[in-house]
Amino acid sequence: MTVNELRIGNYIFPNDEILNGLANPCEVLGILPNQKIAYQGNSKDPSQMMECSHDQVNPILINADWLVNRLGFKDNGGGYYQHEDFNFFLFHVEEDEYYDCYKQVPANDDTGDFKTLQHVHKLQNLFFELFDEELINND
Repeated sequence: MTVNELRIGNYIFPNDEILNGLANPCEVLGILPNQKIAYQGNSKDPSQMMECSHDQVNPILINADWLVNRLGFKDNGGGYYQHEDFNFFLFHVEEDEYYDCYKQVPANDDTGDFKTLQHVHKLQNLFFELFDEELINND
């Protein structure tokens, strides 16, 4: 993962937040000099800021739990997910483990396009670019 893929507010898995084999997602708080990343640790103290190198960070794979329980998407069945407030959809391509993301546009509008994504931070970045809104972890 490279630093230029990340924005403040993205969710990541820092290597030192893996406890008992389970990764705890953290929120990026800043991009620091020397390709370091500041993030909110998972301690009980919300003011605790941690930092690590960009090579100590792993992306979070998009899955149904993240879409429905954390990012506010509705499971429409058959691998389709829709954001509750925007005409933004994802389709899970199971055999390849990725999601096709697309924004619904009127029939006479040829600007409709889709992107193929696997990671939560890239979904967050695309959503922000399209709607000028953040996808926030509701967990």
